[in-house]
Parts: sequence; C-alpha cells; structure tokens
Amino acid sequence: MSFALAGCGSGSKLGGAQAAENILPPREGMPTELRTVTDKPSSRAKAPKKCSVAPDKPSGWCKEAVAVGHAEYGSSDKNKSARFEVVVYRSEYTAKKAFRKWESYAQSSPTKYRTLKAETFGSGSVAFVEVDPAYKDNQELVIREANFIGTVRYDGSRVQNAVDPTLLKLSKMFTERMRQEG
Repeated sequence: MSFALAGCGSGSKLGGAQAAENILPPREGMPTELRTVTDKPSSRAKAPKKCSVAPDKPSGWCKEAVAVGHAEYGSSDKNKSARFEVVVYRSEYTAKKAFRKWESYAQSSPTKYRTLKAETFGSGSVAFVEVDPAYKDNQELVIREANFIGTVRYDGSRVQNAVDPTLLKLSKMFTERMRQEG
C-alpha cells in the first residue's frame, strides 16, 4: 500500500511525492525497445505557490502543484525515447485549471505546435508535435486524470500526421497508473 493511500492523501506534499513515484512506469512496464533507463524514476514534493516559467510549458502550469515526478527510457541505439512527467495537484479542480492552460497553450501556438487528433485519455488529453523540423519526430500527449497531469513525450516517431501507436500505448498505460493512484 502506498503512503498516499494510507491516509495522507495525494494532495499533501509527502503523499503527492509518493503518488508521483507510484505513477511513473517501471522499466519492466516499457515496450522491449524502450527498456534502457536514461533517467531513472524520481519524484519530489513541490511548494504549491512556486511556479517557474519553463520555455516549453504554459505559464502557470504548475500553480498549486504539490509534487512532480519524471522518468525516461530509451532504445539501446538511442534513436527512440519516452519521457514521462507527472504533476500532482492539491485537488482535482486545480488539476483541471492547469490542464486548460496546457490545452490552450498547445492549440493556440500554431507557430510552435500542431495538435493531432487522438482518442481521449483520462478526463482529458491533448496530443501535439512541434512545428520546428528539427523536432518533427517528437510527439507529446498531455493527460489529466483526477488530480494528476501526466505528460508522455515519445521521440523517434516516423508518423507525421497522426499519433504514433507507441505513444498511444504508453499513454494508455500511464493513464491507467494515474487512475489506480487517484
């Protein structure tokens, strides 16, 4: 049983860090071609009032976040990789607000991103690729489930006008892990 389920709740700082860690997929859960650990799963508590502006993320995306976690896996030839990030919010309401920022950011930045049609994961999701030709093989899917927002980035896709099947598979697995923890 995780600490978050033992009464602390994933909305608290310590419980949030444990929830984030539980959501991140282990190496064994990855497709065979992506089992090289390039950044091992880790999580940490986050002060909910501090929200840094990152150039590749919408403004205010981390407001009210209590924990974050990330992990990255790659192929042995380094041609493909999958990066997972999860942000744990104080409540489902604050996660919903943060997701609206992500959705708006991806859809209203046509010079930076092109959204892709994809099935909906969790309570809401948005898939996109960067417009810059240097990153044309990179696809990203942002998912909201309960009080979590998870981002899956798949680098090395050869699919250009649809979501890569590998990204869909990874997103489905990641959503299920968020659902189990929520």
